[in-house]
Amino acid sequence: MEAARIRPARMSAGNGGSMSTVRLTYSADRADILDRLRLQHARADRSIVDAMQALLRRDLVLARRVCEADSDAKEVRYGIEEAVTSIIALQQPVAGDLRELMSIVAITLNLERIAGHAEGIARNAIFLEDNPVAATEPDLWRMADVVREMLQSATRSFLERDQRLARQTIERDDEVDDLYADIHERLIERIADAEGDADESDAITHVLWCSHNLERIGDRALNICERTIFLVTGRFERQHGFDD
Repeated sequence: MEAARIRPARMSAGNGGSMSTVRLTYSADRADILDRLRLQHARADRSIVDAMQALLRRDLVLARRVCEADSDAKEVRYGIEEAVTSIIALQQPVAGDLRELMSIVAITLNLERIAGHAEGIARNAIFLEDNPVAATEPDLWRMADVVREMLQSATRSFLERDQRLARQTIERDDEVDDLYADIHERLIERIADAEGDADESDAITHVLWCSHNLERIGDRALNICERTIFLVTGRFERQHGFDD
């Protein structure tokens, strides 16, 4: 069942146009919230890009900037949640409208968590400082490209109510899992080979944590796709993403 379309209600002599006013107000408030969601997605994507660049270039200034941006991501999320709460309290949406609003709350949480995973990568970059070990694992950047593409298509699927795109995005999770498994296997072998060299083992472990954060970003993209499917069909289909 498709979510209810947003359109002004017809005025009648009995309601004096009040229902039309409510629908127009809802449409304006909804558009504002979706704009905020688009901005939050753009910022989360930027954080991933910057975190991976900081890791590659050993750019501590950029890494710290990513960490600072995580606080902003939380504020954006809280602002969206407050706006949704206000709409629910004052305008009492029903059916598809309510389903969309509840999905937005779930998605803004996942986008905020994605910014947090990017921060995790940046913090590992700070720990590594001038150690070039991360650059010796090129699959990290392939993995980052895939999860960024997944995040972009997942967010677009929701904004456009495109169930097909959501399902296509979900299918890409196997790519992330395969890359993560390969990276994990290689790095564990390198840690074993570095036995007796605590600094090298610690450095490799931090690269391993970077891959873990990327894998979690992919899981968050799956969560967004779940919400698209729920919005369009009214059914919640678990896709083995990441729960809080």
